[in-house]
Amino acid sequence: MAFKLCILAALVAIVNCQYGPAYKPAYAAPAYAAPAYKPAYSPAYASAYVSKPVAPAYAAPAYAAPAYHAPAYVAPAYKPAYVAPAYKPAYAAPAYKAAEPVYPDAHPAYKFAYDINDPSTYDVKSQEEERDGDYVKGSYTLVEADGSRRVVTYADNGYGFEAVVHKEGGAHPASYAPKYAAPAYPVAPAYKK
Repeated sequence: MAFKLCILAALVAIVNCQYGPAYKPAYAAPAYAAPAYKPAYSPAYASAYVSKPVAPAYAAPAYAAPAYHAPAYVAPAYKPAYVAPAYKPAYAAPAYKAAEPVYPDAHPAYKFAYDINDPSTYDVKSQEEERDGDYVKGSYTLVEADGSRRVVTYADNGYGFEAVVHKEGGAHPASYAPKYAAPAYPVAPAYKK
């Protein structure tokens, strides 16, 4: 608390040094009302005690915000309307049309046949076919993996395709000997324990 009092006393001393002596003068100035006008200097108003002049309070002038009026947009009086052109040519398809090719009324006719017999791969098959106009007939054969032979006969006599399938057994020879002999490997030596 004493510390606060010491600081307060120091502040008072600093203020008194700036604004005059620390003592009060014996003479007190008379109390009077200030005149409404500022008279010329007169020794009657002078006092023995001169205090530090006080700056008059400054009041900022009040400014009214400027009135701003945005200009109203006025559309232009002339607005041209779009007018379609008077001439519009109509599209006309070309007068020509490409002629379709004309094929001669050919009478389709053919005949073919083939036969394959490979003894190393046992690929055995054959086919034959002939056509006369809209009529087709033919057959094909092949040897299957189990040794049987499949025979397919087909025909189209103008009213749909028909096929007949049947099997014949035993196409491979009874005894089959491989073409190559298996290689002989040496026997592993026996070790004593």
